[in-house]
Amino acid sequence: MLYTFQSNHVNIEQLARFDFLDLCLLGETGTGKTHTAKEIHDLSPRRKGPFIAVNCAELAGSIIESELFGHEKGAFTGAIASKEGKFEAAAGGTLFLDEIGELDGSTQAKLLKVVEEKTITRVGGNRPRKIDVRIIYATHRDLSVFREDFRYRITAHVIELSPLRERTKEIVPLAQVFIKDFGAKSRATIIAEKKVLRILEKAPWFGNVRELRSFIDEVCLEALLDADDRGNRLLPIDLTKDIIDRRLETSFRNESNSLEKPNGHIPAYISGDRMEDYLELIETDLVKNALAVHNNNRTRAAKDLGISRSGLIKKLKRISFH
Repeated sequence: MLYTFQSNHVNIEQLARFDFLDLCLLGETGTGKTHTAKEIHDLSPRRKGPFIAVNCAELAGSIIESELFGHEKGAFTGAIASKEGKFEAAAGGTLFLDEIGELDGSTQAKLLKVVEEKTITRVGGNRPRKIDVRIIYATHRDLSVFREDFRYRITAHVIELSPLRERTKEIVPLAQVFIKDFGAKSRATIIAEKKVLRILEKAPWFGNVRELRSFIDEVCLEALLDADDRGNRLLPIDLTKDIIDRRLETSFRNESNSLEKPNGHIPAYISGDRMEDYLELIETDLVKNALAVHNNNRTRAAKDLGISRSGLIKKLKRISFH
């Protein structure tokens, strides 16, 4: 079931029809950028073509070109066969490049060339290949992270997705969709009165739509387990005000406490310690606290720390290694 996100009065259905336009989705983590990209694809003339989604933050710098543009046999160690990249796989359809702000400047430059010339060359190859694909970019980062030429190219047509706290009228309809989804997966009939769901409008939803969905799954599961205990799972399960109120109070009290009382501290200096060791202890504390505050959400923790998600992952690997 589709649910539509407000986007500063931009008509998504109208933009979807102009499938020759590449689009850029801007918004906080969890605002529904992936869903919006898929909705644009489904409403476009390219709907019968593939929808290929790539999370750029999850691709290591050493393989991202191969993943996007493909490679030829023998292009590098381990390339035992030729492989098409995501651009070729999305031919005739839509390529969704999520977390585009995590790409380094060199990759941005190569991507800009592909976007402008509408051709790709596989890693290790020398034959340009024409591509027919619509690109939808997405990022939660400030646009200053992009090279100037790349920024001008990808932000020609921008859709800004507002945070859920600014779209309170959408909270109840979204909750109803998520309740229905959970009911379909669990094969249970779960109901909730609209006036009960209005309680959800009072919560801040720092994690936006993703956090709301997670919350609904939690309260539905709680109600389902309670019904099982009482032996009446086959009956309609009612999400009462008490269930939602109690879960809301617990969830946001815990989040508030973690924000107000971080676990970290400045480690005591011991004579003879090297400065780099001392600073590493402080950095480790900061990283662990940021992850704790954001429930191990690496993207949000990295944003708070002022570093890239890939940078945070490198620090975590170093911490684990030591």
